[in-house]
Amino acid sequence: MNAALSLSLLLAPAWAVKPGQPPRDAQKAFKSGVTMCEQVEFEKAMERFNKALALFPGWKTAAAYRAMCRWTMGDVAGASEDAESGLKLRPNSTESFVARGKARLVTRDYDGSVEDFRQAVALDPESAEGHFGLGSALSAKGDRQGALPPLDNAIRLSPDFAAALLVRGTVKDRLRDFHGAAKDYSRVLQINPHFVWAHFYRGKSYREVKAYAQALEDFDAFIDENPAREDALYLRSNVKFLLQNYQGCVDDLGKVIDLNPKRGLAYSNRGQARALLGDREGALADLRKALELDPAKRDKIQAAINSLAGGRADIGPAPAPAPSRAPKKPGQAIVIDDEAPAPRARAERAEAALEPKLTTKEDLGAEPAFKPETGKPANPPANNTGQDDAVFIR
Repeated sequence: MNAALSLSLLLAPAWAVKPGQPPRDAQKAFKSGVTMCEQVEFEKAMERFNKALALFPGWKTAAAYRAMCRWTMGDVAGASEDAESGLKLRPNSTESFVARGKARLVTRDYDGSVEDFRQAVALDPESAEGHFGLGSALSAKGDRQGALPPLDNAIRLSPDFAAALLVRGTVKDRLRDFHGAAKDYSRVLQINPHFVWAHFYRGKSYREVKAYAQALEDFDAFIDENPAREDALYLRSNVKFLLQNYQGCVDDLGKVIDLNPKRGLAYSNRGQARALLGDREGALADLRKALELDPAKRDKIQAAINSLAGGRADIGPAPAPAPSRAPKKPGQAIVIDDEAPAPRARAERAEAALEPKLTTKEDLGAEPAFKPETGKPANPPANNTGQDDAVFIR
């Protein structure tokens, strides 16, 4: 060994990395990105992962983590590109098995993803990321009961793991543990009060357990940040209806119609609310428009028109001014909707009558959830929406 090389080795800093390994600054940015993801700070996480990969191009582990972040934010093309890099990993550590598991989750190789996360947990039973990944992959496969233990482990190991709490909340929701889901969403908001989508998810859970005043507060908080979100307005209109705030229901459905003029069921439900306000002509106009837009529901809509036009009391008289808080007995009306189960089927059916169909899976990684151009959520996880106190027509 020559003298110059010997001197360089002696003077090398203690944190110097091996040749071919990411430099210290890249590793620091990467670890910060992982933390930001755990706290559902996805935009900040992207900044960290971008920095890590700029400092060490071709880093497959960082690319795989960024793939998961991009997928969650709705950047499908970018996520797929990063995942292809992550799939080339030859894992030899807990971190690299987690990384390839994320890449496989993005590409919907759920069996491979589960195996990688199991390997990660076998190498390090204290890996919160490994347990979280396993729970997410099992949930994506549809094994929600099996997903709960690893998600519980992730949260036990890292109590502030907001992403794990978020996924566990949606798993509990699917299992109809709505109180448990609401509790997990509340914890997410404690960790990251700016993650307004937790208000949306929790509002739906509160609606399931008939905590309508709390649901309204959550939908209000969410819509303040997302005023043109059609599904949120639609759900809030239902909650307002159940709180006997029929004018508020009419107003929200008017916004839904402005966003989607062809949504026949928004007209039919606004017609019912207008009937309860004593606006007979407005109600009939809405019901007739619904009949035009949604001929598949002709019999149901026509029955509502006939009951109103015939002067029958089925739809109800004009109520007193709407209360601002929940009444003792929410009002009832004939509500026409897509998949409304009969009252006797309420315990068996998980899908809500007034719930708009959402395309996004509940699992981070099963479907993109956020808009890439803004970094804001595109579609929230698809929750169940149990029945309420309105009378539905099938």
